[in-house]
Amino acid sequence: MNFRQFAFNNVRRNARAYSAYFLSSTFAVMIFFTYAIFIFHPDLAKTDLGATTKQGMVAAEYVIFVFSFLFVLYSIGAFLKVRKKEFGMLTILGSEGKQLNRLIFLENMIIGSASILTGLVSGLILSKLFLLLGARVAEMKELSFYLPWKAMALTTVCFLALFFVISLLTLFFVRQNRVLELIKGSSKPKSEPKASIWLSLLSVACFVGAGYLMKQKLSETQDVILILILLLGIIATYFFFTQLSIFIIRLFKKNRPFFWRGTNLLWVSEMAYKVKDNARMFFIITIVIAMSCSVIGIILTQKEQNEQQFKESKFAYIYSVFQNDKGKFDFNQIKKDTAKMEQELKQAGIQYKKVRHLILYSGTKEMGPTEVIKESDYNRLAGIYNAPKVSLLKSNETILISSSLAEGKGKTKLTMEKDKARFTIKKQIENKGMARFNNQAVISNSAYEKLKKILPSDGRERINVSYYVPEWSNKIPNSNSLETKIGQKEVEISMENMKKGESSVIFESRANDYIQNKQSMSITSFIGVFIAAIFSLSTASFLYFKLYADLNQDRHLVYSLSRMGLSTKEMKRSATIQIAALFFIPLVVAGMETLIGLFLLKEQLSLGEPLIPALMGIGSFFTVQVVYFLIVRSRYLAQLNRVMV
Repeated sequence: MNFRQFAFNNVRRNARAYSAYFLSSTFAVMIFFTYAIFIFHPDLAKTDLGATTKQGMVAAEYVIFVFSFLFVLYSIGAFLKVRKKEFGMLTILGSEGKQLNRLIFLENMIIGSASILTGLVSGLILSKLFLLLGARVAEMKELSFYLPWKAMALTTVCFLALFFVISLLTLFFVRQNRVLELIKGSSKPKSEPKASIWLSLLSVACFVGAGYLMKQKLSETQDVILILILLLGIIATYFFFTQLSIFIIRLFKKNRPFFWRGTNLLWVSEMAYKVKDNARMFFIITIVIAMSCSVIGIILTQKEQNEQQFKESKFAYIYSVFQNDKGKFDFNQIKKDTAKMEQELKQAGIQYKKVRHLILYSGTKEMGPTEVIKESDYNRLAGIYNAPKVSLLKSNETILISSSLAEGKGKTKLTMEKDKARFTIKKQIENKGMARFNNQAVISNSAYEKLKKILPSDGRERINVSYYVPEWSNKIPNSNSLETKIGQKEVEISMENMKKGESSVIFESRANDYIQNKQSMSITSFIGVFIAAIFSLSTASFLYFKLYADLNQDRHLVYSLSRMGLSTKEMKRSATIQIAALFFIPLVVAGMETLIGLFLLKEQLSLGEPLIPALMGIGSFFTVQVVYFLIVRSRYLAQLNRVMV
């Protein structure tokens, strides 16, 4: 038997321990490869949506690769700790440091190469399904199958480099240990876990500080505050697991009636050591799950908002024309463009109602740039939206229309155009149904004409010609619907004019806006689902590694306790509580952080109601974790049951 065969046999004999790590690595390689197939597809860059999809896939590749590096590095470190005793025996038998390093390097590369090969084969088998699913999600034409040589080369090079670098790094985990330490392995007696009261209080303070900042109104320093919230949350979570959780367990120990009841003495004592040993792993898992659930919650919330916004946008099409440099409108062009739109609707047999209104853009001292609309135009719009109409306004009165009154709350006056026009706010109307006409000031017709004369003639007035189609009022469109097709033609013409520098005309289609937002979120969801799947599988692998690392020690403990009278039922109950704690404590903490974060940030980030979307994200992780928990629990209890007397 040569040295390579010896390394291969070592991997084969430890197959049970390496299985979860191998499967997780294979899954990461497969997803990386399938995304690469999408990125290098020759038909993908031919459309704007395809280019956007490609950018999303590239970003996902970076996330997968970085996470895979951290996952593999952590996993290898956990395995080496389990095998310290084996390495110590080899050293006693005469193995040199170079030979031991070579053995570790070969074992890691064997597992890595097998993961890459298996991942490529699996990805190639599923590539057609992946392309079909991705095209449908992105609502593109079906992508044909091709031989992805570039994708295979990229995946192979990236992951070979990953496993090579990590194989070199792992050599430092063993070479600095003495033979005696290697022989003892993981059987060295552990000191009692201790917690610092000050660091525990720091964890609580960081949680409170992050919550306080979330409740504050975000301004131009929004990015800085969000980063600070994230940092405080990370610090709080880290010290929660490393300090505060140990402090809480010590309080349980001091509660004698609870601590001395049944098997509580056994599992509470063990939990102190397991939580302390796994604190960093808990921290990583919690942060990953919290971020994943938050992203899922935000995506699902925005998906609901997109649909709600479509229903609230009563007008199917809005044709907007701005003044030219001389402050004039080209009414012949307006008539020509609107006639073309109306002709298409008539040919399709669609009944519609046309509403024409004017908008002025004025600077206000109290609220900055504000849209101003005259009373008669607003009342026509309110009739379409079933919104409250405005009664006769005096020349110095205004009504503020807003979907969120935060901007104008507490204000009683609006001063426009550098104190040239002053209005008293008669009342403020919050009407979510008019979200498209957000933050508008309604003034009387006569005041509108006076304000228009005050404004400089530099294109501050706009004409909107809006089309209301009762037949399409609440009908959610798809990419092939008539509303979308008609809107797409006009939007493309508007975009072409903007590219030519003719930007005085803008055409808006609510169906096209809805479809684009839907496709963007669908692509994000499609990418995120597989990344979340990698995170979920990897977290389960982390937990499996730690349980396997402590298996021999737990066997000795259970064997000794069974000789003292511990029953199989009591052993299973104690072990189940400990395993459940390992699986679900990070999930519970991540779930609470997700719910609190989304609720506190929903106004700042303009989110809708986040409860149901957040619970869906947390519930998906919880369901998967339950499956993993049941599988690992059955295998772990079977191992412990073998040593029961």
